[in-house]
Amino acid sequence: MRLPTSPLFLFVLASALVQPTAHAAGSGQAAGDAPGMTAEQEQQFRCAQTREQIQEQIKRGVTSDSDRENLKSLQRNEQVSCIPPLVALPPSAAAKPAQYPLEALRQRSQGVVIVRVELAADGSVKSDSVYTSSGSLILDRAAVSAVRHWHFDTGSGLTVRVPVKFSLGN
Repeated sequence: MRLPTSPLFLFVLASALVQPTAHAAGSGQAAGDAPGMTAEQEQQFRCAQTREQIQEQIKRGVTSDSDRENLKSLQRNEQVSCIPPLVALPPSAAAKPAQYPLEALRQRSQGVVIVRVELAADGSVKSDSVYTSSGSLILDRAAVSAVRHWHFDTGSGLTVRVPVKFSLGN
């Protein structure tokens, strides 16, 4: 079996292997058949593999019904089983930043919205939703609205999490 070598996969793998984890008493045992890996690290590893397979399938192209079904299955698995990677704001965010809603300014609302974004193969936003709320529905809506106009270079064809910060200090 050939291991994936994309930068995203290597980053997740390295993070999983060197990231210290807190264990409850008696739970320091490695998970599954991966010696030295916790259950969380093993899940991150599997998710990175799934994301790599999705990217490879997209690069190869979907030429048959079985390719299409395989890609759908991989994407469904990734959406259900994996926490999307947290990515930095794309360069297009500087050109089209999230607008601070006037009502939120009046209410002195601030916070960070984590938006879950499903990317099309070209890096455009295919679908989006609030992954973690700021606690303000107004800010949540403004974040989702802004993200819809952004274009991403990383993780094409995958799902990612994007932080959108609203701060009165800026």
